[in-house]
Amino acid sequence: MVSVARLLVVDPLLLTEEFGIGPGWAGPEHEVVIPDGFALDDLRPHLGDAVGLLTAHQPVTEEMITLAPNLRLVAKPGAGVDNIDVAAAAGRGVVVTNVKGARGRAVAEHALFMMLYLARHAWLCADPAWQGTTSVQLGGKTLGVVGLGAIGSHLARFGQGLAMPVIVHTRTPDPGRIADVSVEFVALDGLLRRADFVVLCVPLTDETHQMINRSTLGPMKDDAHLINVARGPIVATEDLLEVMRSGRLAGAGLDVTDPEPLPPDHGLRQLPNVLISPHNAGRTHESQTAALERMRTNVRLVLAGRSTMDPVEP
Repeated sequence: MVSVARLLVVDPLLLTEEFGIGPGWAGPEHEVVIPDGFALDDLRPHLGDAVGLLTAHQPVTEEMITLAPNLRLVAKPGAGVDNIDVAAAAGRGVVVTNVKGARGRAVAEHALFMMLYLARHAWLCADPAWQGTTSVQLGGKTLGVVGLGAIGSHLARFGQGLAMPVIVHTRTPDPGRIADVSVEFVALDGLLRRADFVVLCVPLTDETHQMINRSTLGPMKDDAHLINVARGPIVATEDLLEVMRSGRLAGAGLDVTDPEPLPPDHGLRQLPNVLISPHNAGRTHESQTAALERMRTNVRLVLAGRSTMDPVEP
């Protein structure tokens, strides 16, 4: 084991002012290493001594883990770990930590913003036609929440507060998870047929990969709206483009896309009733502070030989 606990930053996003990870971030007893670049060849000279890898969205691959014989943990300040080879880490006895729940309310609020933007035809803000456009009221419309983690739970509460009937599709339909909200648990196909606003809040897995595609989009109402604040590959991008161009959905809000970012000339960017944000739904001042502090605590706990608050199981 190397004498100094070196934490290697493998994602340039963590060095921005918004994240603020720098040399003293983990305390004086831990050295934060900032490479000259973030391609594998740039990281390779530092991986041999690294006891920890810090990332946000950049991949942590099996090859990177193999090249780091002293590695003890991989940490990120978000919930989704689809960018980390968790199985490879577990095979090497490397702890993976994420941050569960710290960004849930922020993402749910962003989904609500997208719902309101689309319902009120806000893309017409510079168009005189907006004056004569009739908007959609959320109250009374059915909110379909796909996934009932921290994001989905907050969103269900928002929906109830707006007098929206809330229907939920989740792997674990336990009413006790949001005992203060009246929800109906339904199968995915039933949710897609009934909901006026469908919000995707599920993690990216083999099961959820492209779960929204030409086939599942077909039964949705023509005046329904699709919101994705989960992961881009959950939606088959070209299938969504085909459906939107045909006018079979009233609008879409995408905080995540596949690929990400979408090319500037992609067809979805040309449609006024498609709102695309740059994967920033979970990044508020409040959520950033909470997530980074919890990430730092997880790092310090693991390096001290103690249990992390947020272990990720393979």
